[in-house]
Amino acid sequence: MKYVITSAIIILTIFLLVLTQIPLGIEPLTELYFENHTSLQTDILTKTEYNFSFTIHNLEYQNMRYYYNISAFDTNNEFLFEISSGNVFLKDNETITLFEKYKFPKGFERAKVSIIIDKDHLNLVPDFKKKLWWPDPNYPNKIDIHFWVNEI
Repeated sequence: MKYVITSAIIILTIFLLVLTQIPLGIEPLTELYFENHTSLQTDILTKTEYNFSFTIHNLEYQNMRYYYNISAFDTNNEFLFEISSGNVFLKDNETITLFEKYKFPKGFERAKVSIIIDKDHLNLVPDFKKKLWWPDPNYPNKIDIHFWVNEI
């Protein structure tokens, strides 16, 4: 009986040690969204300037650099022109709102204004990944949002 109790205590101790190494509730992600999405222009004139703003929120549990590209595409997803591009550095749980202006230089019928961001982890390893962590095969390294505009 003494061996059974000793074995149980050893197994329980090992189980508790392993359990402390499992990160709980950690799901790194980046939020990307339009500010005031209900007020985005949907019907626009060519050669007239319009604007919008979008926000990037770093919830990756580490500092990140984000490269963004804003472009316009036609209904066949063919590139029309680039509106803007750049990069931003965000600390963990930091947010930035970017304001952009655009105008279509020539006629079109319907177009998609798309924002694509690429994540750069800066080769840093957050604390939770030093524990028993395995990468999510569905983790996105690129995020995109878009809205459609019609020429009037």
